[in-house]
Amino acid sequence: MLKILRFLFAIITISFALYGMLSDDFSYAPLMLLFMGGAMLVMGIEEYKNNKKVLASLLVAVCVFTFYTSFEILLR
Repeated sequence: MLKILRFLFAIITISFALYGMLSDDFSYAPLMLLFMGGAMLVMGIEEYKNNKKVLASLLVAVCVFTFYTSFEILLR
């Protein structure tokens, strides 16, 4: 289940990134960051289940920072 969710978040993130690069329209960048944060969170959960707690905590910290950045941009 987590692999599917991670794959889905990654595909959505790549789609938003490609759209922004090809059209020079970066209005969807906050959504891209939001989905990238979701992918990082899922990866952190997977690493926590594999008993790699240092890497898991780093991924969750990156996720929190990415979510904060995304919400900060969205609320402007």
